[in-house]
Amino acid sequence: MADVFEIIIEPNIRRRRGRAPLSEKKRAAALFRVWHAVREMIDEAQSLGDGELVHFLAVSQLLVEERVTMLTSGVPAFASVDTSLPN
Repeated sequence: MADVFEIIIEPNIRRRRGRAPLSEKKRAAALFRVWHAVREMIDEAQSLGDGELVHFLAVSQLLVEERVTMLTSGVPAFASVDTSLPN
């Protein structure tokens, strides 16, 4: 007969303090690192031949680019584009 394991989850008593918001420069640097990490994952997914994963990661990369554009210009990246209809 197989053994049954019981998993007990105890509440985390110690709470972390809220982090202070990042400065604009640090936020831009963090997004830059995220963008490059996603780019590396896209390259890896392409080498694996996984088209769905490549598509998902490319969309993620576009979202990071949109965030950078919004932070740097103050205008949402797709504000002037009609996104109500699919391609």
